Amino acid sequence: MNNIIAIAKNTFRETIRDKILYGILAFAFLFLGSTIFFGSISLGEDVKVVKDFGLAGIYIFSIIIAIFLGTSLVYKEIEKKTLYIIFSKPVAIYQFVVGKFFGLWLSITLNVLLMTIVHLAIVKIKGGGFDLIALYAILLLIFELAIFVALTILFSSVTTPLAGAIFSIIILYIGHSLVMLKDYAEKASEAMKIFANVIYYILPNLEKFNLRNSVVHDVTPSSGQIIYPILYSIFYVVILLWASSLALKKQDL
Repeated sequence: MNNIIAIAKNTFRETIRDKILYGILAFAFLFLGSTIFFGSISLGEDVKVVKDFGLAGIYIFSIIIAIFLGTSLVYKEIEKKTLYIIFSKPVAIYQFVVGKFFGLWLSITLNVLLMTIVHLAIVKIKGGGFDLIALYAILLLIFELAIFVALTILFSSVTTPLAGAIFSIIILYIGHSLVMLKDYAEKASEAMKIFANVIYYILPNLEKFNLRNSVVHDVTPSSGQIIYPILYSIFYVVILLWASSLALKKQDL
C-alpha cells in the first residue's frame, strides 16, 4: 500500500508540473469564459446555453488532458528505462500501475474541479443560481475519466503515445455510440447483430455517464443513474488495470 501511495504522489506531482497541462487549462478557462458571450446572443435561453456549452467544454478539455498525459505516462518510463530502477526495489508491477492510475486520475480530477468552479460561477453570474444538478454530472464525468485514464495507461503500456491517442479517441467515439450501434444492428443481418452485441458488452458504454441533458433541463437524476455508472466504472477500471499489469509483465521488465 505504501508503494502505491508513493507512486501516486510522485505521478500527481509530475503531471501537475507538466507545461502542456497549463496550456490546455488556459484554453479551457478561455472557452468557459466565452460561454457568457454564447449565452448573451441566445434568444432568452442564456442559462441553458451557458450550462450546455460549459459542461461540454469541461468534458472535452478533461478528455484532452487525459489523452495527452495518460498515453505517455508509462511509455516514457519504458523509454527512459526508469522502470528498471523502480522494479529493482520491492515494487510489484500491479502497485506501479495502480499508483500511476491514482496519481493521474487525482491530477485530472483536480483540474476538473477547477473548471467546475469557474463554470458554476459563470452560471450564477448569468442568473442560474447554484447549479446543484451540475455536480451530479461532474461526479459521473470524474468516474468516466477513471475508465479513460485506465484505458490510456493500458495503451501507454503497449504502444506509442500517438497510437495510444488515436486508439483512445476511437474508443471514446464508439463508447458514446454503442446504443446507436446496437439499435442499428438489430435491423441488420444475424452476423452483424452478434458482432454488435460483442462490441456492446466488451467496450465501455460511456453514454451511461452523460447527464448533461438533465443538467440543461434541470432534471434531477435518480439514485440509480448515479450509483450504477459508478459501480460500472469501478468494474472497468479494475479490468483495465489488470490488463495493463499483464501487458507490462509480458515485457519482462
